[in-house]
Amino acid sequence: MANAANVIPSISSGPPYPDGTAGFDPNLKLPRSYQWNMAVEKSFAGQHVVTVTYVGQAGRGLLRQEGSEQPNASFAGAFLLTANHAVSNYDALQCQYRLPLGGRLHGLLNYSWSHSMDDASDDTIEATAISSTVLSSAEYASSTFDVRHSLSGALDYAIPELGKRGFISELTRDWSIDATAVARTGFPFNLEVVTATIAGVYPRPNQISGQPVWIANPSAGGGKSINPKAFAAPSNGLQGTESRNNIRGFGLTQFDLSFGRQFAITDRIKLQFRTDAFNLLNHPNFSNPSGYFGEGATALESASMLNKGLGGLNPLFQEGGPRSLQLSLKLTF
Repeated sequence: MANAANVIPSISSGPPYPDGTAGFDPNLKLPRSYQWNMAVEKSFAGQHVVTVTYVGQAGRGLLRQEGSEQPNASFAGAFLLTANHAVSNYDALQCQYRLPLGGRLHGLLNYSWSHSMDDASDDTIEATAISSTVLSSAEYASSTFDVRHSLSGALDYAIPELGKRGFISELTRDWSIDATAVARTGFPFNLEVVTATIAGVYPRPNQISGQPVWIANPSAGGGKSINPKAFAAPSNGLQGTESRNNIRGFGLTQFDLSFGRQFAITDRIKLQFRTDAFNLLNHPNFSNPSGYFGEGATALESASMLNKGLGGLNPLFQEGGPRSLQLSLKLTF
């Protein structure tokens, strides 16, 4: 039998430590979140209701993985440290209008004006580079999921049946139609220089003053693309002058419509039939460019519709996709 020591790699806790060694702050604590809100509500004519709410949130001691490029001779490369150095702040004005008209038509309208800011929007992303040329305070900017303006509305209408009895009454009973619409501004992003790294992370480029960030491009998704003349690669090992998440991306506009009926089989068993049309008007919505500076013009323009850029769900029915239809039956008991 072969000697196991010949195939098992040697493990040492002493230097030199390999590139990408990761560790945790010995004083690591649970992150904290503080939330507060204030709301004012007013009803009109007994049924119409307007609500105005201020919502605030502050995250402190949030987790962030930071990278330092070979901090000393004991490290062969970058060292990654997870610590409680991230913060976040969120402020929002939320307005809602509820519109119940009679017993058949119901409506809801929502508008949010908000701003979410942080210096690390995800504790699972690649390290935020820190060195003598990169200050963590320079990372504090709009969150990657920040949506400045969002408007949405919904209407539900119970279609009246024709007649009180007979075949026509049975055929037209218990039908309803639902409509939803949403329009919001886009998520922010920044460019990344793929020809250089700081602690294993792509740095941002230098931004050239006097140059527009977006330029018209009829062949690109959304009719525009990032202007390559507005940016330049920084010197090796340095972070560029472009701010984090300083470019506002493409927004979303979508209208969905549903039509269905509920069949009462017994008092407790019901069968629901629905036809759902997503993005009924087939409005084009695009994802943000990948933003990889140095990979050519295609990295500076949208490469897909928004539904594929969001990921996580079936792109056929996720918001931002092309017009799609769905037929469904649901049995409840």
